Amino acid sequence: MCEWCQKHGDGKKWYLNIKNYSKDLLKDEAVVQAANTYFQNVEPFAGMSVPMNPELLKLKSDEEFSQAVDATKQAISTYLLQKGQVIPIEDAIKVIELSGPVAQVSCVCRRMLRASFDEKTCIMTGPVYLEYAKEWPDHIRNGINYISKEEAIEKIEEFNEKGYVHNVFRDYHSPAMFGICNCEFPTCNAIRSRRYYGDWLNFFLKKSEYVVMHDRDKCTGCGDCVMRCQFSAITYSPYLEKAIFDMKKCAGCGLCRDVCEQKAIKLISREDVPAVRRLW
Repeated sequence: MCEWCQKHGDGKKWYLNIKNYSKDLLKDEAVVQAANTYFQNVEPFAGMSVPMNPELLKLKSDEEFSQAVDATKQAISTYLLQKGQVIPIEDAIKVIELSGPVAQVSCVCRRMLRASFDEKTCIMTGPVYLEYAKEWPDHIRNGINYISKEEAIEKIEEFNEKGYVHNVFRDYHSPAMFGICNCEFPTCNAIRSRRYYGDWLNFFLKKSEYVVMHDRDKCTGCGDCVMRCQFSAITYSPYLEKAIFDMKKCAGCGLCRDVCEQKAIKLISREDVPAVRRLW
C-alpha cells in the first residue's frame, strides 16, 4: 500500500477508512485553515487559463528540473490544497457507501480550461465540502447539489461508461475526505499533468492500489482498451494483432477492463507486482 494508506488507513486503503469521513476532522485547526485557503483561492485560480508550461518540458538540467518541481509543489500546496489517487469503479462505489451526505459540484479544471462545467462531475463525500463548504456556496458558481447515495452510484456508473477516470481526493494536510473527481484527459489538470510530466507529480495524484494484468491469449486485438486509456499505457501491435500494456505507465483505473468483452484484462494488487509496487 502507498504511504497514505500506511499513515491514514488503519490497515485499509486510506479512502476506505471511515475515520477520514468524520466531522471531527473539522475540529482540527489545520484542516479548517486549509479549507479556507482553498475556497478563497479556487475562484480566481479557476478563472485563469492555465496551459501546461512548455518550457518545463525543455529543461535538460536535473538541477533546473528539480527546482521547477519544487516550485510546482509549492504552488499546488498554496492554492489547491488537495491530494488525490486514482481508484477503479468498485472502490468509487465503496466510497459512496461509506459516506454520509453526498453532493455534486462542477469541475474547477473544466472551468480553467474553458470547457463546459455544467456537467457536475465531482461527487463530494466528506466533511470539508459537505459541512464546511456551506459557507462558500458559489465557489465554482453552480453551487452544491445534494443527491442520494443511490443517485451518486448511478452517476459514478454513468461517468465510468463515458470513460471518465475516478480520482479520490483528500485534504492536503490531513486525511479528511474531499470526494471523487470523475474526469478525462485533457480537461482534468491532474491527469494532464501526469501525462505530460510523468511520475514525479505523484505528490498530487497517485496511481491506484491496482495495476492491470493482460491475458494475451484471450485478447482479440479489437482496440477498445486502447481508446479508453487516459494514461498512454496501452498501444496496439499490428504485427501481433494484440494490445500491448505498459504496466509502469498503468494507473490502475480499470477503464480498459470494463470494456473488454473477452475478459482479457483484470486488475490485481500493485503490491503483487515487484516491478511497479513502488511506482505511484
